Amino acid sequence: MDDAAVRDDRTPYVLVVDDEAFFRRLLSEEVERRGYTVLSACNATETLRFFERAAADDAPVIVVLDLMLPGMSGIELLYGLARRVGARVRFILCSAHSALEQVAPEHPLVSGRLAKPIEPRELDSLLASASSSLGASLH
Repeated sequence: MDDAAVRDDRTPYVLVVDDEAFFRRLLSEEVERRGYTVLSACNATETLRFFERAAADDAPVIVVLDLMLPGMSGIELLYGLARRVGARVRFILCSAHSALEQVAPEHPLVSGRLAKPIEPRELDSLLASASSSLGASLH
């Protein structure tokens, strides 16, 4: 039986989007340790493919989105996806750059911002906030 078959329908997937393989793997492992099912993507193309495949699935998704992606930036990806995904998705914006706080300040699907390097308590708080705003619970 695959993981999707045994998941609680209200437990969100977490999609980690970052072009840096080391950070993507590190963050994915941190999120998995907190009990989430984690998927990852290295760019906008992979992220868009994920949402195309998941279009019929109404499971909640938390996207931890790096702002500095090659090709399409994280903020362009956020606005492009926001028009398609609806209320079942929340974004946690992630960057090592100081401009993080000024990006998409009032966007309704942005649950928070995560500065690199990550602080575990901050990650816990942001995942809990995003899950709560999705009406999801983690068991």
